[in-house]
Amino acid sequence: MDILLIIYLLVQPLLDISYTLNIFNINSIIRGSFILFIFIYLIRKKKYKESLITIISMFIYILVYLFIYKYNISDTLSLSLRLFYLPSILLFFYSYDGKINRKYFVYLLSLYLIIYFICLIFGIGNEIYESGIKKEGFKGLFNSINEFSAIVIMLLGISINYLQEKKKYILCIIYSLIVAILSMTLGTKVILGGVIIIFLYFLYKPFKDYFIKSDLKTKIFTILLLIVITFISSFIITNTTTYKNAVVQKKFFKVNNTLSLNYVNKVIFNNRFSFVKKNHIIYSNSNIINKLFGIDKYINRKTVEIDLFDLFYTYGIIGLIIILIYIIYIGYKSKLKNFYLFMFILLLLISETSGHVLISPAVSLYLGLIIYLNNKEFQ
Repeated sequence: MDILLIIYLLVQPLLDISYTLNIFNINSIIRGSFILFIFIYLIRKKKYKESLITIISMFIYILVYLFIYKYNISDTLSLSLRLFYLPSILLFFYSYDGKINRKYFVYLLSLYLIIYFICLIFGIGNEIYESGIKKEGFKGLFNSINEFSAIVIMLLGISINYLQEKKKYILCIIYSLIVAILSMTLGTKVILGGVIIIFLYFLYKPFKDYFIKSDLKTKIFTILLLIVITFISSFIITNTTTYKNAVVQKKFFKVNNTLSLNYVNKVIFNNRFSFVKKNHIIYSNSNIINKLFGIDKYINRKTVEIDLFDLFYTYGIIGLIIILIYIIYIGYKSKLKNFYLFMFILLLLISETSGHVLISPAVSLYLGLIIYLNNKEFQ
């Protein structure tokens, strides 16, 4: 059982690039098959009530899509999979009693980095932004840069936590530097911000312990050194692709006041709140079925890329409630602690800044894995 799960984890990068490579439905087939594997496992573990509730809920959505929305089989299964992948994953990893060595997460991070940098060096794949747009960024063969960024952030955190416990500090530094370089080439805010947050998390405790034990001269020197590092870091950040893209966006939207809500919406959130307004007008004018199960996918609208909004408009009131119940219930039952609580919250925050987490099978997998790792360590 463990080896099958490890193989599934290690093929994730290949599944993620299968969209760009146009490999026929391999991503949906494998991830869909994994859902079946999950329910077989849960039933064998006698998790009848949880399995039945999830299966019935999914079946209701499938019936609504097929007979009321009149979607074809492919769209029906794809939309249903995206909604119920996270609930299924959370149930599975909360119940899973096998053993997955955390070294495989380091291997997985290595695979993602190798694929990306091969693409970057040889110019394989695509730029993030269309030609004619002055913003820069390279995504290689990965279809969604927001998903790729969230995955790298999660894997970096889990890998550093593991390597630090194994006292492999040189590897911690090497992986941190490689991901820092990657974050500067992508040109998106989420990965640069996520990398900085993870660095601060792992540096805070050892720095605090060192600072408290130091004498006065050492403390003064340390403060001065921090000031110098802050200035150098500010210079580096202002020369990254991410910062330059933010400047381009600020000029494009003609935002002058950096501290304004308009700046937050147009520059930080890429004008996403404007999409909320447009989606809500469509939602308000829709019928009761659309309000309960989501706006018809064939209606011309733009996704918000903030997961709570996209859940609400795509899957309706019922879909939003389903996801929130599973996150709150499994999160509470798991009694998340320390690093795993931090990573779980960080991934939820990413879902509300760049989206592509809660209804993205590629990323929501890591919410389940965080539950699993926490349970193995603390229960």
